[in-house]
Amino acid sequence: MGVVMGQLGFKVAIVTGGARGFGAGAVEALVADGATVLITGRRDEDGACAEALRARGFKAEYHHLDASDPLGWAQLVDGVMRTHGHLDVLVNQAGADISTTIEDATAPQLHEILEADLIGPFLGMKAVIAAMRQSGGGSIINIAANPVVAVLPLWALYGSAKAALVSLTKSTAVHCVQRGYDIRVNAVHPGAHETQLLTDNAIRSTKAPNLQTLLGTLPNRPDGEYQDFGAAIAFLAGDDSAHVTGTDIFCTGPLIPR
Repeated sequence: MGVVMGQLGFKVAIVTGGARGFGAGAVEALVADGATVLITGRRDEDGACAEALRARGFKAEYHHLDASDPLGWAQLVDGVMRTHGHLDVLVNQAGADISTTIEDATAPQLHEILEADLIGPFLGMKAVIAAMRQSGGGSIINIAANPVVAVLPLWALYGSAKAALVSLTKSTAVHCVQRGYDIRVNAVHPGAHETQLLTDNAIRSTKAPNLQTLLGTLPNRPDGEYQDFGAAIAFLAGDDSAHVTGTDIFCTGPLIPR
């Protein structure tokens, strides 16, 4: 089966946590538009997703990566440059969520969330900037979340980490502009979908009375499809967004009421 060459046909992208949920939605959109996508994760059984995409005629690879490991990032980016000669897109999707209030939260939980949702993307951005400069430019896309603007008590940790990621996104975008790098950095906020991260989370526990309120905000496609989200990722990855940097794109239904 051949794949029609889209606007991303000569681009190489890394998508962390690309085997499931919104990560899989991002990967699907990128490969469908012609990109070569490196899917990363810590569970090597996730490599099956890349095999399935290749069987459909798309260009996909799986690479083991702990996104909190600087050495792992360095090795991944070095391998991309040696194999493909350029790196054009990074989608920082891998993350974690612990749903808890400020009273129930612990310092170790905060460290865990910050490592997954802030330090991992921080290390990814640091790792790819030099490679993207060498490649002639690039696009970094950080996956944020609705808790940045729509607040529930259970998002004390998750929302704080994602808000910090948005701030880091914008400061990095300004840094790249001021240094004259042709590297765009933006954040995408997906709406609430019934993903594995949500359904497996402690938000289903007896301490989570807001679960039905949360699921009641599912936008457009409550069956879990990610077309709107994927279209935003493909747009930011491509040249049509050449003048878009330091901004947020919300792919949501109604925001959760305060």
